[in-house]
Amino acid sequence: MSVPSPFSANKGLKKPVCVFCGSSPGKLKLYTIASESVGQALANESIPLVYGGGRRGIMGVVSQASLQSGGYVHGIIPRALTERASEHTPAPGTNGESSLSRASDVNGNGASQEGTGETILTDESGGRFTTDIVGSMHERKMKMAKLSQGGFIVLPGGFGTFEEVLEMITWNQLGIHRLPILILNIGNFYAHLKLQFVKAVEAGFISAANLSLCQVVNLAGGDDESLNSDESRAGEWGQAAIQALKDWQFAEDTGYGIDWELKEKRAGGDESVLNAKSANATSTLSSGISRTVSSLRRPEALFTTLRYTSPSLHESTIPIERSSIPLLDYHVLRLREAHAHFRERDSSEVWGEWMGDQRLWELLKDALEAKEKEVRGDWRVRVVLHPGSKLEVQVVPAPRDAGPSSLATPEKQQTPTTATATARRPLILDPIVTDLSQKDSDELDLRLYKTTDRGMYDTAYARGGALLPPDVHPEVLLHTSSLVLETTTSNIAVLPPLSSSTSTASTTGHNQKHNPETTRKWLTPRLTRRGTTPQERGEEGATASASAYFLNGAMRRYFLDNDIIQETDLTVDELRQMWSDGGRIIGFNGLR
Repeated sequence: MSVPSPFSANKGLKKPVCVFCGSSPGKLKLYTIASESVGQALANESIPLVYGGGRRGIMGVVSQASLQSGGYVHGIIPRALTERASEHTPAPGTNGESSLSRASDVNGNGASQEGTGETILTDESGGRFTTDIVGSMHERKMKMAKLSQGGFIVLPGGFGTFEEVLEMITWNQLGIHRLPILILNIGNFYAHLKLQFVKAVEAGFISAANLSLCQVVNLAGGDDESLNSDESRAGEWGQAAIQALKDWQFAEDTGYGIDWELKEKRAGGDESVLNAKSANATSTLSSGISRTVSSLRRPEALFTTLRYTSPSLHESTIPIERSSIPLLDYHVLRLREAHAHFRERDSSEVWGEWMGDQRLWELLKDALEAKEKEVRGDWRVRVVLHPGSKLEVQVVPAPRDAGPSSLATPEKQQTPTTATATARRPLILDPIVTDLSQKDSDELDLRLYKTTDRGMYDTAYARGGALLPPDVHPEVLLHTSSLVLETTTSNIAVLPPLSSSTSTASTTGHNQKHNPETTRKWLTPRLTRRGTTPQERGEEGATASASAYFLNGAMRRYFLDNDIIQETDLTVDELRQMWSDGGRIIGFNGLR
């Protein structure tokens, strides 16, 4: 579903993104700062902006910000909302004969008079701002949707904004399109809308799976929604939107699966479409599940997240000792493993040679010492490895609920974790089963190695989080049809209750009785390694249902190496039973 693009084809632009937003500025400066950030971010990413053409309010802010940053903007304006203006820039390729020009005999060159507040948008754009005049609000929305093949970003707005985004979500559900729909929760403006979606699930009007047809986006780097109202961080919303676009991924079994294009062509008697679809299906089936390297989704970067706490809050500690960073060797190991895997899969030309453990430490040390000289604190440190073995170190404050960092070995019946968090999080079982049957898919690589492509985790978190009030931040537990995997942020371990009579898989076999008095130990789901399952060995009748692919975190490795936790084939039913009997369930990662 598309229409001819108003954007020049020789500018190297990406797919246009539509922004739905208010024609009024709202009462908080936060809204305008955040919207300006979104406009700038789209321009910086060479993503053209499609919007309702307004020159005031949030519409004016986001469009003007994009233009001032060198971006391309196309506005679509209903004729009834126009007024005379001094200049019109026709869309490229139209020779000035856009619908706007054709309407000029009646209305003159059209500019939107929609909204309240001062006029923000100017015509000084060097030809990068184009407009169309359409006959109705319905035509406006239809054209915006057809042009915006990159998806939709939703900023604060009123009834018109609500109506627009809800229809686009419905189109996702019906299969009219399958595009990212990102609702930016600026100032927690959309927290109650998210809660309404949850209530519709509870009432049986929306399936839990279809909650992933859109995403309510909070600021990156924090689960705490209070960050959304922090005006000092309003400039981060643009990057949060871009990252959410990159990470977007539909959950399985969403929508109604209707092929509208096929049905329309079938209604028109186009049998060639049916033959093409059938031939394509046959080709897909005959090719099995093997894929070429070029068809695999290459991650933008690999990363690991660790914790560093300044030894003193009063004076800098220079030089930083390697031993002062918990689990550093484990973090380096997992990053090295990921690099080796993707280098072999995608070629050395893409990922380059491994820089060496010592060089990685030197770059990390330099970044931490620069931060230590500036200010002391408790830091979340993200070590990011880009293609070409280019390293980036991101140092931001650790979450407030992470608790103090410690690697003390837990005593019996204590929680094996690096920190005692200030608040426990509720554990929610993902309402959607994680299907691991496509064992050779690129998604499997993204589950086994930590990459910046986190869409599947964000989508699962949104599904689980939608089942709770907006101010409650859960851990959402992923699982196959039978086995427990991980949460969207952590590995897990379970301590069976002393009184448990649960039949659970042992570390050496399946369905063996645990003796709680002799085997009372923290249990963690067993990780499936490549080439170790009956299915992967090609054994007859084998399926992927007994496979468990997930991230092997640095803390998990440490606990296993020190015999603090023990691997087991933990089923969902066994977990439920132990939980019901009073067992303890904890999550842990390199941060907490």
